[in-house]
Amino acid sequence: MFYNDPINIDSDTWGKILYDKSITNEKVIDILKIIYECDNYEARASIIASQLSIKHHGVINLEISRFSKRVINKIGVTPPCRANGKVRWWHVPFLGYEKGGKFPWIIRPELVTALEKIFGERLSEVRFPEEIPIDEKTTFEGKAKQVYVNIYERNKSARDKCVKHYGYQCIICGFDFEKAYGPIGKNKIHVHHKKPLSEIKDNYEVDPIKDLCPVCPNCHLIIHSKKEPFTIEEMIQIIRC
Repeated sequence: MFYNDPINIDSDTWGKILYDKSITNEKVIDILKIIYECDNYEARASIIASQLSIKHHGVINLEISRFSKRVINKIGVTPPCRANGKVRWWHVPFLGYEKGGKFPWIIRPELVTALEKIFGERLSEVRFPEEIPIDEKTTFEGKAKQVYVNIYERNKSARDKCVKHYGYQCIICGFDFEKAYGPIGKNKIHVHHKKPLSEIKDNYEVDPIKDLCPVCPNCHLIIHSKKEPFTIEEMIQIIRC
């Protein structure tokens, strides 16, 4: 079960909440910082407790529950509830899911944006795993490979300028992750570099508007399905045919 309920708190409001000491104390900041630094902004309460040298994760659950109640009391929005009307307090700042008796939390995208202004931008963002073909005559899969990627597609500053200009919808097919998947899809999109790697020199400075564009993983895969990548115009023409 994945808990993906929306909540009416945008990144600017989260920012104000984080700087309001009557709502967000140092304990909450410590908890959020640990999750913020994890892959995909995801961690379990037990992991957080261990890193903070707290014996039981119940302390973390209680701290987040109290924080969430202060948020709702201050902002006055409707919190996520169970079918019986009972509030899921942890679900105010986080998305989450159950698996194997464990319950990881994922920081809401709007809260991630607000946290960037406090903790700074992370060197590594959410990773998009990519499968690559293997040449060996074997049935084994998943072996680690070193893959060289276009650094401009991973540069956060350039990426941010690109999506600020174009938005988070695929420029080719119009796919919108948030519309399709709800809160977990917010701000999710690949960014494609239109200039072939062979044409990029060491002193090349990327133009986030002219050189980059947002594309969905499906379109991104097709773009790179031949040695000389399809252009955006060619991709749009393919879809129209």
